[in-house]
Amino acid sequence: MPQGGPLSPLLANLLLDDLDQELEKRGHRFARYADDFVILCRSPRAAHRVMESVTCYLERKLKLIVNRAKSRVCEIAEATFLGFTVVKNRIRWSAKSAKRFTERIGEITKRTRGVSPSTVMEELQQFVRGAVNYYALGMNYGEARELDGWLRRRVRLYYWKQWKRPHTRRRNLLRLGIDRAEVHKASRSRKGPWRMSQTSFVRAAMNNQWLADQGVLSIANQWVNIRYPDGPAKNQKVNP
Repeated sequence: MPQGGPLSPLLANLLLDDLDQELEKRGHRFARYADDFVILCRSPRAAHRVMESVTCYLERKLKLIVNRAKSRVCEIAEATFLGFTVVKNRIRWSAKSAKRFTERIGEITKRTRGVSPSTVMEELQQFVRGAVNYYALGMNYGEARELDGWLRRRVRLYYWKQWKRPHTRRRNLLRLGIDRAEVHKASRSRKGPWRMSQTSFVRAAMNNQWLADQGVLSIANQWVNIRYPDGPAKNQKVNP
């Protein structure tokens, strides 16, 4: 069965059910999803011993091949599991997960993809909703707000590049209510697209409401809805 196929997690669960029972019998604390698992130990020495014995069990008893390059002993803060890590006793999404999140948004909003803006916004909405639903537990409100700002700027950049001809940009800025003098200034600007996406007139034209109308979700609002489904209690501050 190819890795990542729809049956891979199911087959892994069937094959590794014996491992779960073995670890429980030994009294180990562990977590597993499909073929990805972590075992918690009290000391590095114990961890090395457990890793050796479990590897032996998997290869000799279950006849499975262990990827030793992806197996290691480390401190809990250095480990990642399903895209999360533990920092100062708090669950956090890993740096790799955060990077992958922004990279994927960058891929979706590439101007050269050859698809319509409505398709791009639909794909972006689906990805952001799914990713934030999954990672909300590991991010804080401050991060969510910061990502909101970055996401909006990224979408403004996308539309600015879509309006690649000067007359198209002038027409759209005027249509969105920008003063003619500002539009004239924008058409003569030598700033690159990324810098232009942060200028006052581009932000005023493609304001938060306009972006929401295009389908851009608020990461911060979604975070609050997930973390506080009944709304924050009175006098309760949202964790920054």
